[in-house]
Amino acid sequence: MRKRGVELSMNVIIIAAIALIVLVLLVLLVTNATKNIQNGTACAQLNRGQCVSLGTGEGCADALGDGYTSAARDCPSEQTCCFQP
Repeated sequence: MRKRGVELSMNVIIIAAIALIVLVLLVLLVTNATKNIQNGTACAQLNRGQCVSLGTGEGCADALGDGYTSAARDCPSEQTCCFQP
């Protein structure tokens, strides 16, 4: 009796399972890398970075003192990210 069909099906199942595991690992790695990028570019990650509500015509140096400048970061729309470079 020839069992060639059974062996082929088992090989396909094993290869598909390995491919699925690799795919899940790649998705986890990409998701983790994206989280690290978002955390690394947060305002709080900058030197003394903080989100500040500024008045009209006011800059970071006016609100927090000399040496502070603004950056485009993840602050709410009514606030600006101020940090010391």
